[in-house]
Amino acid sequence: MPAKACKDYRLEGRLIGHKNAINCLTISNNGSLLASGGSDGMRIWDLKRQLQLPSPRKNMGLQNPVDPVTCACWITRQEAVRETLCYGTGLGFIGIWQQQGEGIEDFDAKVSRRIGTGKEIMCITYDHAGDDTRIATGTRDRRVQVWSFDFKGPLIPVFSIELNIFGMYDGEVHALRGTDGVIIATNNAGPLM
Repeated sequence: MPAKACKDYRLEGRLIGHKNAINCLTISNNGSLLASGGSDGMRIWDLKRQLQLPSPRKNMGLQNPVDPVTCACWITRQEAVRETLCYGTGLGFIGIWQQQGEGIEDFDAKVSRRIGTGKEIMCITYDHAGDDTRIATGTRDRRVQVWSFDFKGPLIPVFSIELNIFGMYDGEVHALRGTDGVIIATNNAGPLM
């Protein structure tokens, strides 16, 4: 980027906490929190105070120092006042942290479990349909897994499929039916997507 174009940006501060590579970033819907995941774990930052928040005390199973966080997203519901962070790791763990109480700093580890065959979770997203929240992951072994999550209990499996139809750079995008994972549409975005 030319130096002239960079004049619109200025350094606001430094967030110090990660000691190694950062693999993913996601900002909460209200813009107050940043989650950063890397080869040394997941961090949540208060952007207003430019401060790292404490990790949940009982971060069950996700303390493996060789298990990098690979992807993350904030789950946002219109009626929710608490933030919920969902992330995946290189060893196939999914973690969900949910804000508790009134304080911005109080997060609790709601879910920590290894999914599927334990392959790297490459992407994670969510969707709402009425009161139902679904979380979808894509893993290195071409599996798409979808769960229902009610913000109180465990993940409930909806479906899991293996997509053997993907070429690495064929540009095909597949739409899956949310109830059983059947491909309902395929579009081609062109090569080298």
